[in-house]
Amino acid sequence: MDLLAFFVVLEVIGLLSFPIVRTLAGNLRDTGYSLARPVGIVIVSLVAWLLSSLRLVTFAAGVYIGLFVLIALAALVVYHRRDLKIERGLLVQEGLFVATFLLAALFLMQKPEIYFGYSEDFMDAAFLQSLLRTDFLPPADPWSAGMSLTYYYFGHLTAAVLIALSGVQAAVGYNIAVAAFFAMGVQTAFGIGLNLTERYLYGFVAAFLTMVSGFPAGFVHLLAYVSGTDILQFHTFSGSLPEWLSSFDFTAATGVIPHTITFYPFYTFLQGDLHAHFVSIPFQLALVGLCLAFSRNFSWATFATALVTAAFLVGVNAWSLPASLFLCAGTAYVATKKKAFLFVIGLAGCIFAASLLTGLVGVVDPGQRTDMTGFLLIFAVFAFMALAYLIDLHTFSRKDIFAAAVVVGVALVACSLNFPLAVLPLLALPFFYRAWFNDEYPAMLAGIALLMIVFCEVFFINDAYGQPFERLNTVMKLYLQAWVFLGVASAYFLSRIRSRVLVAGAVVLIAVAAIHPVGSLIAMPGAGYMGGTGTLTFDGAAWLKEQKPDDYAALCWLGETAKSGDVVLEAPGDAYTYSSRVSAFTGLPTVIGWRTHEVMWGRGWEEIERRSLDVDRMYTENPKALFAKYNVRYIFVGETERVKYGSGLKTLAECGEVEPVYWSGPTIVYRVS
Repeated sequence: MDLLAFFVVLEVIGLLSFPIVRTLAGNLRDTGYSLARPVGIVIVSLVAWLLSSLRLVTFAAGVYIGLFVLIALAALVVYHRRDLKIERGLLVQEGLFVATFLLAALFLMQKPEIYFGYSEDFMDAAFLQSLLRTDFLPPADPWSAGMSLTYYYFGHLTAAVLIALSGVQAAVGYNIAVAAFFAMGVQTAFGIGLNLTERYLYGFVAAFLTMVSGFPAGFVHLLAYVSGTDILQFHTFSGSLPEWLSSFDFTAATGVIPHTITFYPFYTFLQGDLHAHFVSIPFQLALVGLCLAFSRNFSWATFATALVTAAFLVGVNAWSLPASLFLCAGTAYVATKKKAFLFVIGLAGCIFAASLLTGLVGVVDPGQRTDMTGFLLIFAVFAFMALAYLIDLHTFSRKDIFAAAVVVGVALVACSLNFPLAVLPLLALPFFYRAWFNDEYPAMLAGIALLMIVFCEVFFINDAYGQPFERLNTVMKLYLQAWVFLGVASAYFLSRIRSRVLVAGAVVLIAVAAIHPVGSLIAMPGAGYMGGTGTLTFDGAAWLKEQKPDDYAALCWLGETAKSGDVVLEAPGDAYTYSSRVSAFTGLPTVIGWRTHEVMWGRGWEEIERRSLDVDRMYTENPKALFAKYNVRYIFVGETERVKYGSGLKTLAECGEVEPVYWSGPTIVYRVS
């Protein structure tokens, strides 16, 4: 019933949004149907966010007002446009969405754990639970009591909107939301491929390349198994093929670039994280679709909607700002030839220069740059299709041969300087040329993607990671966006290639790109560090109930008893360990959660260490002033606290300032008087 309730909400939002989107993108082959759900969710979420942020109504009330606004807008459009019809072809999209949603949900039932190891589940669950408990935005930072989340939570907000409307429990809705965002990404990518090529086949190709296909590194992994020899970081395996697949090391391909980590959309879905870089994908695709619409027939209404979607996307994932701004402004310039849009790009360049001077943007150490092997292990399929597209369309003149020689010469010099990807800006030029002078919108996507990739070779966004991991986040976030752009563009490129040899090569590479997703799909649910519950369920807390029943019972009691804003004391958290679980599963703030994550969100180490020491004192010395300082209402003593503080907890039990109000086995919850 939970899955059905969630599905009904998605259907209602999609159907209500379709008349609105059709007025904005009616010039597309699917009349904008593929964009309806993401755009509808943006409308409802922004209304709820705005009303709650202005403290006009509570967030829960704002969600329903947002739905009412969507209904009103849809009714207004239908009243003025009575020619709206559901075309037969849209049923194909709807069938694709439903099938993907159900298959994704079936997978997540096998891997439902909101788990602490190797993922951001605890953080994402804490954000989601905090949003569902809040009255007014911004929500409380669940891992730093007394502080608020000022950004980075719009993706969790959209999930909270869907959970609130469907009425499912948060731990259940967490997983269903992951399935929903993946299914929306598949449908939207399909629609873009269809709209670019006018053919359903390439709609499916776009959906596969963007949302399902994986790193060609998976093929190298298979070669290591077949040959019985280690290749790069891919190790051989002595068992049978089914055994190799069931124990497939899906993490090896994500680290082909030293000191970084890279993902593709299907991999992020399989992880099951409701994290910003994953949730942003359907909205990034919706932005691509809106820009495609006004690239063909410029409309200020469509452009404004694209800007709103871009702003919302930045709220989901701040790393999407440069690409979103460039895409909107660049496409608008191509469509209108108005220089004001180039001014916007120039302004963005000035902001970048200021960021570089102030240290917000750093310069990559030449020794950290990506080699050509690492690039091809990630982007070989897209690189082949892009080059095949350029080669197949040209009848080479002397000028073209000279240009090719220049590219080869630059490539050789770049390799000698340990900067092989320096050739990418030159390869981006013909794509921008085709976008600006031939009105080929997919070429714009490819050009932007290539610039994002080469940006990571020269600059990094300066965050809390130190050397040699200073560009880890930059590569992870920008490569994933580049993947989405290249995925839909490559479907178009493939549709335009006339050479059967090149098409055959592309088909072979597409098959190669399926190896890593298949291996990950089979192996990931059984990986011990990803969780491990014997129950088919959507409940992300089921493993906790099975493996740590006393903590689970106490958390359930707290979730039902405590009021919004009540601070619960638990041991200071360390990333990817069983800690900060009270805030993760209840949304109630704790004094300090996963400390390294708080650093990533801009908190200073001095403040974090002070809070950690204060928590230690509250457990072992019970100073009344500290309880008051952090407004502590409950104290949680479970497995983590018993291991950390041991006999020091006797002082807490004897303290007159607290009283036990709930216990399950050795797990005790105290209330501060």
